Amino acid sequence: MKFLSKKVVLHCGVAAMALTWATGVLAQQAAATNSGTSIETVVVTAEKRSESTQNVAGEVTALTAAALDQIHANSFSDFARTVPGVSYFSGGPTNNLIAIRGITTGGTQLGSAVGIYLDDVPVGASTQFGLGSQSFNINVFDLDRVEILNGPQGTLYGSNALGGTVKYVTAAPDLNSFGASAEVEGSSTEHGSLNDGLRAMVNMPLFDGKAAIRVDGLQQYDSGYTQDPDHGRKDVGSGRTLGGRVSFLAQITPDIDMRLSAYSQSIDGSGADVSFRDFTTHKPVEGPYDQSYVLKQPGESSLSLYSAVLNWNLHWANLTSVTGYQYNHGRYLSDESELYDALLASPDPFGLPVNTSTKKFTQEVRLASPDNNTFEWVIGGYYDREITDESVDLIDAATPSGTLFGVLPFFGYLPSTYRELAAFADGTYFFSDKFDVTLGIRYSQQHQTYQSNLQSLFFPNPFVINHYAAGSDQNVATYLINPRYHVTDDTMIYARISSGFRPGGPNFVLPGGALPPSFQPDKLWNYELGEKSTLLDGKATLNFDVYDIEWTGIQTTVNAGGINQLVNAGNARVQGAEMSFGYRILPDLTVSGSAAYTDAKLITTSPIIGVNYKGARLPLSPKFNFALNANYSFEIGDGFSGAVNASDAYLGDRTAGYAGSTPGVGNPVYKLAGYNTLDLGLAIYMPRNMEVDAYLKNVFDVRGEVSASTINNQYLLGFAPVPVYLSQPRTIGLILKVSLD
Repeated sequence: MKFLSKKVVLHCGVAAMALTWATGVLAQQAAATNSGTSIETVVVTAEKRSESTQNVAGEVTALTAAALDQIHANSFSDFARTVPGVSYFSGGPTNNLIAIRGITTGGTQLGSAVGIYLDDVPVGASTQFGLGSQSFNINVFDLDRVEILNGPQGTLYGSNALGGTVKYVTAAPDLNSFGASAEVEGSSTEHGSLNDGLRAMVNMPLFDGKAAIRVDGLQQYDSGYTQDPDHGRKDVGSGRTLGGRVSFLAQITPDIDMRLSAYSQSIDGSGADVSFRDFTTHKPVEGPYDQSYVLKQPGESSLSLYSAVLNWNLHWANLTSVTGYQYNHGRYLSDESELYDALLASPDPFGLPVNTSTKKFTQEVRLASPDNNTFEWVIGGYYDREITDESVDLIDAATPSGTLFGVLPFFGYLPSTYRELAAFADGTYFFSDKFDVTLGIRYSQQHQTYQSNLQSLFFPNPFVINHYAAGSDQNVATYLINPRYHVTDDTMIYARISSGFRPGGPNFVLPGGALPPSFQPDKLWNYELGEKSTLLDGKATLNFDVYDIEWTGIQTTVNAGGINQLVNAGNARVQGAEMSFGYRILPDLTVSGSAAYTDAKLITTSPIIGVNYKGARLPLSPKFNFALNANYSFEIGDGFSGAVNASDAYLGDRTAGYAGSTPGVGNPVYKLAGYNTLDLGLAIYMPRNMEVDAYLKNVFDVRGEVSASTINNQYLLGFAPVPVYLSQPRTIGLILKVSLD
C-alpha cells in the first residue's frame, strides 16, 4: 500500500534509459591495453565460482576497474549504457530503479525486479513496503569490477532477481604489498555549473603478510543542470556523496581466510534534473532545461553495511559463509501542489514527505565442489530478516502546522517485517570435455507482516486513525536448466531455461474495498539460446543470444480511495536479441560494439491499470539501440604514454505510460524520441605513477529525453506538464591521479 502520490519518492517517476554495449568487451578492451595482441577476458563469480565471462553459459557483462576508469564512471548511471538490456528510472542523485531486459512497470513499480549485491551481500529491501525498487547509487571507486547478469537468477541469487542481478565487487586487501592512490576531479556541465570529486585509498599488509587492511574514502559533488526560474532556483538535481570503506583480510591458515568489511555512503540531493514538457506537443513549457515547483524537493539516502566472509578450503569442497547486516535510510520531500490543488480545490502548496528505513540481516552458507570437469556442484542455505519503518505525510505548506487547511492531518505510519528461508543447489555434469548440463533449484519460504496506521482526508471520518494489520506466508520454487556445448576450444553454444520471482505479500484493505487483501508473487520463465566465440587467435570476440520471457502475475500499483494498493495485473511477453563484439585490430587499437532488440508487451488485458487491449508496450524499453567504442593507446617517450577513447551510443524511442489507457485509471502514454550521444576521452600516463585524464561527454550537447512520468496526467488528463528527465549535457572534465606502490 502506498499513497496516491507515492511515485514522487522516485521524484515524479522521472527516468533515464541505459544504452547497450559489448558484453564484457569494454572490460576486455581495458585489460588488453599494452598487454599483447589478444583481448583478455575477465574472470567473474556469476555462478558462485570463478570462471571467464566467455565460459559462462549466459549473458554476463563484467566491467573491471580499468574499464570503469576508461569511461570515467563514478556511479551506475555512468556505466549503465555499456550494458546490453539495462534500463533505469532515475530518482535524482540518490537512487535508481533498475530494469534488465524490459522487466519493469516503470513509475508504478515499488518492488525491485533486479537483485543488487555488494560483494556477496544483497543490498536493499526485499519488499515493496521498504521501497525495494529504489536501488542505492553505489559509487564505483576502488571496485575490482561490476558484474551484470542478464535474465532471471532465481536459483543462486533468490528473490527479486527477475530480470537479472547487478553485483558490485570491491577490491580486496592485498596481503603482499603496500599501496596507496589518490585522485582529484573537476568538471563543468553545460546548463549547470562546476562539479568536483576527491577519492583516496591505502592498503597496508600486516603481520608479515598474514593479514592486510584496505581503507578508502570519497566525496563527490555533481551539479544539477535544470533550473526553476519561477522560484529562483539554479542547478536543481545537484547531489553530494560522502562515503568510505574499511576492509580487513586475515589468512588464518593456508586453508582458511576471513574478511571483515564496513561500508558507509550517504547522498544528499536537491531534486531531479527534469524539464516540464507539454503533454500534447512535447514542447518545453518554459525554457528547454526549466521546471517549476512551488516547494523545494530535497532528498537524502544512505547505506551502512557490515559483513563477514569466511572461506574454508576443505579440499573435498569449499565452504563459504557470508554474514551481513545493513541499515538503509531514505528521506524525501516532493511537491504535489498541482495534483492536490485539483483534488482538494485549493491553491495551497502541498508537499509529500516520506521517511523510510530498513534494517536487514542476512546469512548465507554454501558448499562448492572443486573444479574437476566431471561433476561440479554448489549447495547452500540462506536466511533473511528485515524490519522496515515508513512514514508518509501530506502537508499543507501554507499553514504553520502543515495540517490540511490548518485543521486536518493526513499521515501514515507503515511498519512491516520480512523473513525468508531458502535452500538451493546447482549441479553440473560433464558428459564429455565438450558437453555439460547444469541443473539448479531453489526453494524459499517467505513470511511477512504489515501494519498501516492512517489518517486521511479521503476517509469517511478524517479525524480517526485507521489501523490495519495483516500477514502472509508464501512458498516459491525456482529452476535452472543450462546445457553448454563447446564446438571448439574457442566457440561455445548454450541454452538456458531459468525462472525467477518477486515476493508477494499482504495488502492494505479499505473498508468495503473491492481489492484482495494480499497480492501474489509475480514469476517469469526465460528461454534463451546463445553463442560465445573467441576468434582470430584471440584478437576478437563475438557473442550473440536470443531470448523469450514469459512474465505472469505482474505486480504493480493502482489507486483506490486516494491510496495506492499492490495488485497483480496481467501477463507480459518479452522477446529480444543481444549481440556484442570486440576486435583488437592492431596491438594499440581496439574497437567494440553491440546492438540490441527488445519487444516487451502485455499479452493480456489489464483493466485494473486501464489497459483494455492486448499488446500494450511496456514502459522504459527501447526496441532498438546500439553502441560503438574505439580505444587507441600510444607511446610518447621518456616514460610517457597515452590512450584515446571514443564512444557513440544510440537509444531508440521509448514510452512512459500505456497507449490507449483508460483516463483516470491508467497512466497515459508519452512517447520519447530516440537520440544519439558521443563521448571522448584522453589519458596521459606519466612517470612516478602519475596520470592525467581529460574527457568530454555528450560532445554535441544533445538534449535527450531519456524518460518521463505521466502519473499526474492520469488524473489531470492533458493539463499537467510532463516532467521529463534529460540526458546529461555536454560536460568537460579533468582528473589528476597519483599512486604509490
